[in-house]
Amino acid sequence: MIQREILQENETLDRLISQCFAGGELLRRELRLTEAQAAYVAGHYCAQVIPMGEHWYEITFQEAFYNGCN
Repeated sequence: MIQREILQENETLDRLISQCFAGGELLRRELRLTEAQAAYVAGHYCAQVIPMGEHWYEITFQEAFYNGCN
């Protein structure tokens, strides 16, 4: 049951990331995430995830791409 909940949470997060970066013109966003969500993004996407405090994270795809993640 817990695995199913985690899978659903990850699918919801995947949709959020897709919506926030749709079209490819935006490569940096500040998102309010849990620590687990930030770790998921860092582990599953070619993105830099930088904590900004109080659960805010800067998610950047451009620098990650230029630094060899492709």
